[in-house]
Amino acid sequence: MDITMRSITPLRLFGTLLCLCAAVSAHAAKRDDDAIRRQAESSLLVSGDIVIAADGTVLGHTLDGADTLPKGIVDLTAKLASKWTFEPVALADAQATRSRMSLLYVVKPLDENRHTVELRSASFNVDLPPEARVTIARKGRMPAYPQVLVTNGIGATVYLHLQIGRDGKVMNIDASHVNLRAIGSEKHMAQWRDAFAKLSIQAVRGWTFKPPTTGPYADAPHWIGTMPVMFIAEGVPEPQPGKWEAYIPGPRRIIPWLDGQGLTAEQTDALAPNQFHSPGSSRRMTSPLMGG
Repeated sequence: MDITMRSITPLRLFGTLLCLCAAVSAHAAKRDDDAIRRQAESSLLVSGDIVIAADGTVLGHTLDGADTLPKGIVDLTAKLASKWTFEPVALADAQATRSRMSLLYVVKPLDENRHTVELRSASFNVDLPPEARVTIARKGRMPAYPQVLVTNGIGATVYLHLQIGRDGKVMNIDASHVNLRAIGSEKHMAQWRDAFAKLSIQAVRGWTFKPPTTGPYADAPHWIGTMPVMFIAEGVPEPQPGKWEAYIPGPRRIIPWLDGQGLTAEQTDALAPNQFHSPGSSRRMTSPLMGG
């Protein structure tokens, strides 16, 4: 595998925007500048809690480490959350439910001087007890990091989708997309994405899961889950919550066996890496993420 590549330089936030174009193009060949500007993004993962009334309206929210987040992101979250609505739920005694939320903000360059910020992805999880959700029973080996990729600073996040049978074994597994933290030619990036996806699938396919024994999903014939697998290159600090991360988003694949059962594209990228997530514990939104 040819390893001609250019690592993405860590990017800093100025106010609520990120100067992504200049940082990426400084490491790109001139003929690739326009293509890279169109592809490169930087994301900020924000977590917190949200309080939702029985009728699906939002009563309030809090952000983890709000005082360390960009003020523009804190203000934008407050503006958007006030307009969100969720699928109503029947509550016994409580007037509202508290759910954990994970939000993924993305900055993309429009041109040399303009950028756009959007809330790309979000997940809202009800805090179900372990016996009411699918959990990992036997975690096998993590995917091996190819030496030729790790020593050349090529990092990635692979978004795996799993179908778990009632025996706790993986029935189906596939990768919907792979985001790269390195820049190369389209050919090389496709090779890297393919290598990371295959390694992740081979490793996680052998894991064993514990099905729920109680709750609303205990009698399901199978369960669907998502697991982002993160590869961190040698000498590269692990992405931190509340910090911007630059990457090249990968193309999304349609996975036929999911058949609409998995998490939507608006949910997957906001999931914490190296953890198994089940869509059955998510609150379903009935309004657009960005309003409108």
